[in-house]
Amino acid sequence: MAKNSIRDYANAAASNTDVQSVNIDEGCSPAGINNAIREVMADLADVNDGTISLVSPDFNSATLGVSPDAGRSIDAFPSGTKMLFQQTAAPIGWTKDATHNDKALRVVSGTVTSGGTQAFSASFDSYSPQGTNAVTITGHPLSLSEMPSHNHVIELYDASDPSGSNLRVSATDDVGDERPGTTTESAGNGSAHTHANSTALFTGTSTNQFDVQYVDVIVATKD
Repeated sequence: MAKNSIRDYANAAASNTDVQSVNIDEGCSPAGINNAIREVMADLADVNDGTISLVSPDFNSATLGVSPDAGRSIDAFPSGTKMLFQQTAAPIGWTKDATHNDKALRVVSGTVTSGGTQAFSASFDSYSPQGTNAVTITGHPLSLSEMPSHNHVIELYDASDPSGSNLRVSATDDVGDERPGTTTESAGNGSAHTHANSTALFTGTSTNQFDVQYVDVIVATKD
């Protein structure tokens, strides 16, 4: 196979028998060696100016040399990059950030921030509101028409007996020649009556139990 670029060069030296079809195999013309060296230099220049790209470049370290990034180290993730990892310890080359703990993540399209007051793990615990319930009922004096029909017993006592123990006449007795006791006329008809509206007011301890703490994140796709 002709070695037409650096990408065609073989790892085994014995397999490199030409450069750009210039024969450099055993017994080749001495002039071919000069031409082959020139072709190798041309192949390297093609790589240097980007005409030919390398198959799989691998750097231990590299630094950009072109403005405006001149002097900046090449790294898959620049220093200070924050990412999410689903593991307890940070990977090699990363440092665990313990600024936030026991919080939810919220996806936003604008500026990122953080907020909330309740720890995530405690936000959905069983919670019973506590307070008092005050009920006010306004009384209503009954009129005669609103009372059931009824009468009152009239009992007469001897005026000479201040204690009132000497009953002379009652509604149920007939004492000799005295007239019997009596009752008042019936009055009232049991008409409907109303009470003022009741007012029920519940007061209790306010809660922000579901104000979950959160940390904003964004979803980004690498170009």
